[in-house]
Amino acid sequence: MISTEDILKSTVQSLVSIGPQLPTPAQFESMMAVAEQAAKRGHFMPDEDEQVRSLFACYLRTRAGLTTTLRELEPLLLGSNQVQGSERLRVFAVAFCTACMLLRSARALVDGCRKNRVIWKKLDEAEPRYGIPRKQFTQIYRSLTSPRNAWIFLTGVEYADENAEQLSRLEEDPVVGPAIRLLQQERPFIETSRRQYASGRLKYRWHSFLRRHNSGFKKFTFALFKMSGSLIAEMRLKWKRKRVTPGVRRKIAKILEPGDIIITRHDDAASNLFLPGFWPHGALYIGTAAQRAELNVSMTEERQSRSEDPVCVLEARKDGVLFRQLEDTFSVDAFTVLRPKLESCHLREALTRAITHEGKKYDFEFDFRRSDRLVCTEVIYRGYHGIGPINFGLTTRAGRVCLSAEDLLDCAVDDGLFEVVAVYGASGNRFVTGDRARDVLMRSYKSTDETSSKFSN
Repeated sequence: MISTEDILKSTVQSLVSIGPQLPTPAQFESMMAVAEQAAKRGHFMPDEDEQVRSLFACYLRTRAGLTTTLRELEPLLLGSNQVQGSERLRVFAVAFCTACMLLRSARALVDGCRKNRVIWKKLDEAEPRYGIPRKQFTQIYRSLTSPRNAWIFLTGVEYADENAEQLSRLEEDPVVGPAIRLLQQERPFIETSRRQYASGRLKYRWHSFLRRHNSGFKKFTFALFKMSGSLIAEMRLKWKRKRVTPGVRRKIAKILEPGDIIITRHDDAASNLFLPGFWPHGALYIGTAAQRAELNVSMTEERQSRSEDPVCVLEARKDGVLFRQLEDTFSVDAFTVLRPKLESCHLREALTRAITHEGKKYDFEFDFRRSDRLVCTEVIYRGYHGIGPINFGLTTRAGRVCLSAEDLLDCAVDDGLFEVVAVYGASGNRFVTGDRARDVLMRSYKSTDETSSKFSN
């Protein structure tokens, strides 16, 4: 089990990495200058359209990354083993800083664009080239002006005020210190927003809200992960068991072979809001030690020691590209398994190549042009591309060339490069194999609007 300290290290690193990618006020001002020119003529010229789209795509990417950072803290805040005492304050500091960055960037966007109908309409248009679905600006505007979101924010402000001295001392903390310094930079925004939110009827409803819940911290964290479609996060607080049961995991474990691609879905993942498509995530089954030995897969001794049974999956998540246990990877609500149609020599080459990326950091920019940091599907891309008949075509989404999880499914359904081995959770809680699995898989995502963007997380 990952420790609280490890989770905090990972999330703070993510926060520090993502923060500088947020569009600056100067960039928003530049976008508004372009929008004003477009408003005078009633439309955007092609080069102006590109400029605005690129900045908006950058904002949506960083927004998704910050939301995912909050997701990493969810088990500590709401799980059965919630942190207490000083640890609780450290976790709060990271979560509150992340929420402030999300709100501040959204306010900068909305304040600049809400009065200019030309740019408002432009940002609400779907743009398949950038992977931007319809009504994105409207959703952001709605969540920013939601009274409930204001309650959540002000709850966090109150808790931060009550613990200001202790938070200040955390600046010297080697793990959360960077988050505290970022939070200090957010102070002008916090004060301005406090004044904007705390007025009139909202004051009364805010008071009533706090009166019903005696713990500001508890309500802040509780609501933070509950808000469906909110600016802060899309989380569910009604904890439920994952649909993939231990029995289903035992079934799939019996038929998995080294090189199989595992595509998964969490029904309640925050990233589902930002990563459209039913299937958002991918992992690579590298096999047990015995299976790899039979294939003669080449690995260093250090990697062999880190991938001893039951560790048999290579998967990129926010904490990096790591070997993981099969049970961990299949702690999801739905999955499909693809098998490459390759000779054993090609399969060995692909696995050997993919494994060399173990230990790299996660790429929060989703940029396939760089190989020092990888996202989940990039592990598969860099392992299989150019092996035998497999050549993946990258597409541009959110301003980055990438390969989505559903692009991989297309390689099985449309191109026949992979065999659909099994599907679970796409059409009820049924475990399906063979030809029926292919049919169920097609219906799970081919029935959606083909113009919708498909992202990899």
